[in-house]
Amino acid sequence: MQFFIDELNKILPPEFTDQTKSRLRDGLSQFHKSNLNNDKYYTEFYLSNCNSYFLQGDLIKELRFPVFNPDNRQYEKLYYDALIISNTCDIDDANKRNVPKNAVLAKVITFDSFVETLNELDNVESAAEILTQIKNQQFSNIIYLPPTKNNIDYIAYLDDFSIIDIKELNVLKNDIDQNRIESLDYFGYYLFIFKLSYHFCRLPEETQR
Repeated sequence: MQFFIDELNKILPPEFTDQTKSRLRDGLSQFHKSNLNNDKYYTEFYLSNCNSYFLQGDLIKELRFPVFNPDNRQYEKLYYDALIISNTCDIDDANKRNVPKNAVLAKVITFDSFVETLNELDNVESAAEILTQIKNQQFSNIIYLPPTKNNIDYIAYLDDFSIIDIKELNVLKNDIDQNRIESLDYFGYYLFIFKLSYHFCRLPEETQR
């Protein structure tokens, strides 16, 4: 995947300072195809001061996911960290709506646990290449999340979702500092939005729909 940095200014809010816009362009341009072989930096990826409510892209602890068990062909309820996919306004329980909405979540695992799985492959060289590609954001269905304040990095699966009731999610606001791992800053958020958009809608494509 690649980003069309020249189009970035068209979607940035006008109130962004030139410095913020410049940092975003520099950060996102790392993932253009011409720069894929260069090392990536992820500075200013997370907010230093988080809000007292949940935001789209928040990384939160241990929410339930349905996991298919091929042995008994049943779904089991397991708990994983999660990335909030839903729009911030949609998960605000203060917003009154005629049609109920759920909060959509992407499954998150630690990068180390993914490394352990890859190391079980016969071809270790291929495993090392896959890890590099993940950190370079080259897989459309995975977003790499760099080390948090707890010095743990993660990957989120954009094709492994779950839902919970908005009221259930907002109960976690009562102890939000314990339940939320991180909130994305501008760089992290725009990278997340680009990857989410690219994963679900790749326009233009040669395939006729």
